Amino acid sequence: MLGYGLCRHLVDHGHQVTGIARKHEVGVPGVTETRIDLLDTAALRAAVDDLSPDVIVHCAGLTSVDGCERDEPLARALHVEAAALLAECATGSGARMIQISTDHLWDGSRPMITEDTPPAPINAYARTKAAGEAAVLAMAADSLIVRTNFCGPGRPWRKSLADWVFDELSAGRPIAAFTDVFFTPITVPRLAQAIVDLFDAGGEGVFNVAGSERVSKYDFARRYARDQGLDETLVSEGSIKTIDLAAARPFDMSLSTEKVSAFLDRRMPDLNECFADLTPFAKAL
Repeated sequence: MLGYGLCRHLVDHGHQVTGIARKHEVGVPGVTETRIDLLDTAALRAAVDDLSPDVIVHCAGLTSVDGCERDEPLARALHVEAAALLAECATGSGARMIQISTDHLWDGSRPMITEDTPPAPINAYARTKAAGEAAVLAMAADSLIVRTNFCGPGRPWRKSLADWVFDELSAGRPIAAFTDVFFTPITVPRLAQAIVDLFDAGGEGVFNVAGSERVSKYDFARRYARDQGLDETLVSEGSIKTIDLAAARPFDMSLSTEKVSAFLDRRMPDLNECFADLTPFAKAL
């Protein structure tokens, strides 16, 4: 989802972009596509050598938290080993590395986490993503690490939270959303712009790039329904504690955006501003 959004944003702003995918095509006009399995070390090295990029943005990963718990070696191969290899390739070719990380790195006991808070992972997804950050910075100290949580629109094969809310409520189906899980979501177009702006301004190291507003998944769903003119009463209160999950989840994943706001000299978007990005996508579904 982010790779697609970044490709669109970069091409629209005149950049030459190659999108690397394994299973699904990138599907953005103007983007050169190449199919590579990130676990194929030789193919990955050869691709970077051939492309000679100025920037490598690593968006790929195993985003199923329970999937990571069931197969931590695979999660480590994608989140740590592939990331380290890309950083090594970036260093060797004179490129800059941008690593997309997550807001999932802590135990969820504190809100609005800052960049200098040491990770305290409680599942395999978080362990491997944290290790991936460290591996990238060890290999390429000038890398940009972006911790984030982004929303819609999803791709046809993978719905986003916003897609799910819109589709279910548009069909008149009630949903339950968690009142006890908090996050600071940002939309893909605004995240893409912030990543480019950070890079252009010489940003290095770890930045939280997220929305400025901390909300529960329940509040997100209700407010998005209201914004789209859907029946928000179809959204009921739910709890993550009632769901049988393979991996433990942090209850609070909210990120402080004070550092990025100061660096870019602008406030990160609130939820209403983000909903403005989602409206044309939702109405087109």
